[in-house]
Amino acid sequence: MKKMKKILTFILILFGLFFTNKIFAEKNTNIFKNLNYKKNVLVGEKWEINLQKQKKQAEKFYKSRIIFEWDITWESTKSWPIFLLNTKNFWEKTINLTVYKVNWLSKTSIFNTKINVFVYKTAIPFIIEKNLEEKFKDYSKKAKESWILTYNLASINNYNLYKLNILEKYYNFEKKYKKTSNYLTIWGQKDFLFDVISKINKESSWKKINDKINLVLISSFNINILESYLKNFISNKNWIWEILLLDETSKYELLKQPESIKKLENEIKNNKYNFINLTSKEKISKIFFISNFINYLSNNWFSTQNIYLIIIIPFLLLWVSVFKHILWFPPIWILIPTTITISMLKFWIIVTLILLIVFLITNLLLSKIINKYNMHYTPKISMLTIINILVFIITLNILSTYQLIKIDINDIMFFIFFILVAEKLITIIIWKEFNEYKQNLSYTIIFAFISFIIFKLNFIKTIILSYPEIIILLIPILFMIWRFTWLRISEYFRFKEVIKNIEE
Repeated sequence: MKKMKKILTFILILFGLFFTNKIFAEKNTNIFKNLNYKKNVLVGEKWEINLQKQKKQAEKFYKSRIIFEWDITWESTKSWPIFLLNTKNFWEKTINLTVYKVNWLSKTSIFNTKINVFVYKTAIPFIIEKNLEEKFKDYSKKAKESWILTYNLASINNYNLYKLNILEKYYNFEKKYKKTSNYLTIWGQKDFLFDVISKINKESSWKKINDKINLVLISSFNINILESYLKNFISNKNWIWEILLLDETSKYELLKQPESIKKLENEIKNNKYNFINLTSKEKISKIFFISNFINYLSNNWFSTQNIYLIIIIPFLLLWVSVFKHILWFPPIWILIPTTITISMLKFWIIVTLILLIVFLITNLLLSKIINKYNMHYTPKISMLTIINILVFIITLNILSTYQLIKIDINDIMFFIFFILVAEKLITIIIWKEFNEYKQNLSYTIIFAFISFIIFKLNFIKTIILSYPEIIILLIPILFMIWRFTWLRISEYFRFKEVIKNIEE
């Protein structure tokens, strides 16, 4: 028994020594763990690492002399705690740092790390779409061959765009990396470009910034179509100086003349690449009042998506008329299918269906209770609408908790629209004749699905936002539909036997 105790005591002492040694080793490693240095440095700029403070801490801890070895390929090894880097030339190198403690005639390594430094001649700030991160990494490698630092200010998607302060990041970049190029590059799809521009516009209005910014926009989309699309958005924006719109095929031209947007423009012109130059002086004629309306919304912080949803309402009304009057699949009322379609485009199909199902269940349950009592129409509908709003708020809270929905300040108008239109649905549901509307409800949902597919198409969206004045053409088209007196499409199927007999 005594032998067993001795063995256990010995094992515990070993474990204690092991863990004590590990704790001391970790404490020592922490002395040199967080080295403070610049990973990127402008040519000619002073670069140093000062480890004098860490040297004193380590010597006190080890009670021995501490020495350093700074090893760079093709250069002599340095041994001082302060390391100054020669930044007269452009290069990217790895510095091996080894820290030793010296006891008598022996030295023991206590810390080792690799320090990567890139000495650049120009730094270009980028804002990129999230799904282009891999492309951007390859582009950055190519840029380093020309001694150019391509700095990613932010990788943005729909979820983090409105959380970021883009201008703050841009001005912090200029302070940290010096203003070696006079433009900000935005790289992504067309909607991404305009959402970022809209966000910067919002920030410039809040901060009342007087400085003008040059922008280089890179997109795989046809830039000639983008030009018309873009003019409606940039006119009257006092923070934009000049915009250079490039195709993705010419993106490497940025690496030839990266300092000045004018030099970049000349380089692209000389190489006969397709590009478009726009300035904030671009004006929209007062005749194009719808384009001016788009510009007004853009200058008042509306996102491209929200602007599109407002503009397509007349097109949806036309499509409701065709769906009901020519195809003869009558949805419920006019604004109900329009509202459901807009909700699908704004908040996606699943969220819209959840909201619709909650709305129907709530009002079907309420109808069972309300129909037992005699009430005047106005207070009855007002009370039901209030209950619906409360249920609506609870549902939105649940959806946002599970990150199924994201609401911006400009989205409030869509919810107000939804609530206003809800009165008609509430009225229908609380009537005892609701069963008669079941078919109409199914037609309404079918209409919304088809409309979602049509208005989600990229070329439809581009045409509408590039040439919004085509809305005016809807009036004569609707006049022709109004004068339509033939059989509806569905009626040809319903009465085909009768038509056949008449023809015989």
